[in-house]
Amino acid sequence: MSSPESSASSRSSGSSRRSLDRNRPQMLEDLVNHFVASKRSLTTQTVLWRANEIVTSARELLEENAVLAAKNSSIRNIVDEQVDALEAVRRGIDVVEAEVQAEFKQLLHDLDTSFAGLQSTLTVLRDTPIESVLQPPGTSQKHLFDFIDSSTVTNLKDSLRACIDRYNEARSTLNDSNDSFDTALENLHSSVENVPLTPTTTSNPSPIPSLYHDLEGHAKEAAQAFQSLVRHYDLCVTALRHTEGGSAAATQATGDAQVASGDGFSAPPEPITEEERQEMLGVLQKDASEVDDVVSEIRERGSEMSFLLSQIDNHITHLRNEDAALSSVLCMISHVVAEVKTHITTSRSFHASWLEDTRPTLLSGIEEWENQREFYARFDLAYAELLVEISSRRRRHDKAKRKAEEAQKELNRLYAEDERAREQFTVTQGDFLPLDIWPGLRDPPRQYEVRAVALEPGEEGAETRAAGETTYGVQSIPQLERNVVERALTRVKRRM
Repeated sequence: MSSPESSASSRSSGSSRRSLDRNRPQMLEDLVNHFVASKRSLTTQTVLWRANEIVTSARELLEENAVLAAKNSSIRNIVDEQVDALEAVRRGIDVVEAEVQAEFKQLLHDLDTSFAGLQSTLTVLRDTPIESVLQPPGTSQKHLFDFIDSSTVTNLKDSLRACIDRYNEARSTLNDSNDSFDTALENLHSSVENVPLTPTTTSNPSPIPSLYHDLEGHAKEAAQAFQSLVRHYDLCVTALRHTEGGSAAATQATGDAQVASGDGFSAPPEPITEEERQEMLGVLQKDASEVDDVVSEIRERGSEMSFLLSQIDNHITHLRNEDAALSSVLCMISHVVAEVKTHITTSRSFHASWLEDTRPTLLSGIEEWENQREFYARFDLAYAELLVEISSRRRRHDKAKRKAEEAQKELNRLYAEDERAREQFTVTQGDFLPLDIWPGLRDPPRQYEVRAVALEPGEEGAETRAAGETTYGVQSIPQLERNVVERALTRVKRRM
């Protein structure tokens, strides 16, 4: 819309427009209508008041936006770091458990292998009978297993079973702790995922600065439009003052008793030429046609500002909701962190129990199973070698006995020969030799006997057993069947 200043400045260059205005006189009724319309248009001032409130509120929200955006971003970074740290702790507990469990399975496998070897050896002992010729008559059939102390095997088995039970209890406690930890982490992840994410774009992380800039633009344009309405109103008042009966007509049209004093009709107008008056009326007529459009523009800008403020409010509401949710997540993290100490303590206790109890006990058990298996295998081998030794002793005994019998026969022959020779000498020369020439002249020959030497009392083997053949206090060596000796010899050779 044109202004009074523009009408004054156009006097030097608008001769053609002034001639047009003189040919079209302005009626007082038209001036009054323009005045009433312009006065009514000034009610849009309420829109400006509201616009000022909107800009003030938006400025406060702009500041809150900066604070909340920075706060939420910082808290999200803190949450991410804390969640990563908690996940790292959880993975560390899993690593400890996995390493222990892997070694436990390997040791358990080695333990089972050792025990299976021992059981195999014990089965051999159970299936290996003691030869009846080695036992006193009337004795029930015995096996090698009857001569071992099986309680050591049973006691060790019970000890290892108790150790494994303790491990399973410790691992069950760790699993309960881990389940609780996992539940807490799942709840935490769910809460983080449910934190409302304030809508943003890559190019403009927050829309509020742009919205605020648009608000200021609308407020500035609305203010400028209102200023044009005010200038138009002043021009209407000036035109009425320079028109005869204008003030009275304006008062009558508006019904306002104060119009003369409030609108500047009381002061006498400054004199102007008819040419200036016609020029002013031309500008007034032109501006009057634009009043409705300007009023509509102001109201539209006011509506647009209300809409932009609602968008700002919505964005701030998102930020506030995000802030509240993140604060709740921080509280949840603090609770989880407090519980993590218990989970770490449980994991350390499990690992300490493994290092100080389970692992050394299992290793000791494996070594003990191997030692017992080796001992009982040596026992079985020793029995086989005993059978071979008995057979060898019997063979040597029989050879010595034969030699003794042969020697005894030779001694008996020599004795008989000596006895015959002495008798023959006595018959031939006895009558001629006095008896006192040699006291041993008539003695019989000395007799020698080959026999087993009896052991002195207390000497090993001196006490005879109630059953079995004995000779001079020494138990005779049993005669084993050939196949028994051959089987024993085969077992000895196989294990060498």
